Amino acid sequence: MLSRQFNAVPAMLMDIPATGGDRRHASTTIWIELDLIGFHRWPDAPPARDYLVNRHRHSFRVRVDVLVAHDERDVEFHDLTDTVRTWWGPAEREWDGASCEAIARELGEHLITNGVVVESTSVGVLGEGGAIARWEAT
Repeated sequence: MLSRQFNAVPAMLMDIPATGGDRRHASTTIWIELDLIGFHRWPDAPPARDYLVNRHRHSFRVRVDVLVAHDERDVEFHDLTDTVRTWWGPAEREWDGASCEAIARELGEHLITNGVVVESTSVGVLGEGGAIARWEAT
């Protein structure tokens, strides 16, 4: 049974102003999200997940978060979407043994190489889970 004390506000938080007026804007990020079809497999899947050894199809949810310097469309959503779609290819993409982690990292590296200030990329299996790769601004 849970104790009621978990609903209490810690004493140290009670003195923080509700408005958060002492905070300053640190950065702005824009993001895009796409659902893209692909195939992959997990060659080293453990016995309990041996069905993942074989090639299987997914609707991958791909998200890209990009740091922007100003509020006037530093990066246009549609252009970024087109760039990712071109990178993925015109049809279902074959990933062989690449994991969601590997795909997210490859996408981010591709975008960075092409001048995009990537904060993070994520690739997941729609409705299940996925991976996020993050980069630090330099």
